[in-house]
Amino acid sequence: MQDPSLNPKNVFAGPDSLKSFLDPDRNPPLPLVELPESLNPFAAQKVRIFAKLLYLLPLLNLKSLPVLSMLQNAGKELDGIHTLVENSSGNTAFSLAIVARLFGIRSVRAIVPIDIAPGKLELLRLAGAEVRFAPPEGGGVALARRMGQRSGFRNLGQYENPANIEAHARWTAKQVWEQTDGKLTIYATGLGTTGTALGAVRFFRENGSKVPVLGVYCLPGSAVPGVRSLQTLKEISFDWQSEVPLRVGVTTSESYKKSLDLCRAGLLAGPSSGFALAGLLHYLEDEKHLDDLRNSEGEIVAAFICCDTPFPYLDKYSTILDPTDFIVPGAHEEDD
Repeated sequence: MQDPSLNPKNVFAGPDSLKSFLDPDRNPPLPLVELPESLNPFAAQKVRIFAKLLYLLPLLNLKSLPVLSMLQNAGKELDGIHTLVENSSGNTAFSLAIVARLFGIRSVRAIVPIDIAPGKLELLRLAGAEVRFAPPEGGGVALARRMGQRSGFRNLGQYENPANIEAHARWTAKQVWEQTDGKLTIYATGLGTTGTALGAVRFFRENGSKVPVLGVYCLPGSAVPGVRSLQTLKEISFDWQSEVPLRVGVTTSESYKKSLDLCRAGLLAGPSSGFALAGLLHYLEDEKHLDDLRNSEGEIVAAFICCDTPFPYLDKYSTILDPTDFIVPGAHEEDD
């Protein structure tokens, strides 16, 4: 990682200014923020919980990292390609539509689920992506692969491209490890493409730290943007089953409620961020895990990944959550 002191004014200039701006190696590490006791029910047990704010990336979502990595790794394979096609719940296609232009490709076709959040759909249009809906019976991943075989088309394949995993080993997990001074003891993230989790597994294995990676999945009947259920995870080509044996399930309402809590605390983290936090808290509820997770100083240092902001999903909060969830405890009420 480049020393941010080499760019002390945080200015990006010249013909490659935008590429530099989007490159994590040319920026300071993204913030890692400890949760207050009001959001950490285990604080009295010497548990510290940190949020990794990947929504503060230039494109406001963590998917810009694997997109950049996949495009960098593709190199000359992009010669003659005029259209990239990708199955996506939204953030990958949004990031791809913007970053691909810096690599000379102006056309991106996004295969999205029929129930995509309206705000996410508008972001795709803003970015200039051409939107196609996945078949009603599913199979958007397979459709993107088939379309990518056409002349002039390419499917980078975030669900099978090793550059996805490489991005999160190279940047995400590495930053968290360095920011905790090597005291991290558990790392939690949602399972979507599984790249974030597998990147962390690779990084912790290669540096010999053996930090457990907790994968969080959607429970049956639940849906959270960007993450999957165990059933839909079967579409993923990566070997996440053996690499991420530590898993916990979370519901839709839990995810949005924790996102709401984070936002009100000052961290503008979306539902997939609340999802990762809820999964981590569920895992810590089982006290038999706690002693195994303590570092040499007797502390548990946990980090969870905040993937994007709540803004593309604002219409969902009031429909998913109960009206009582929006009441601020102890707030003063006054009759009109």
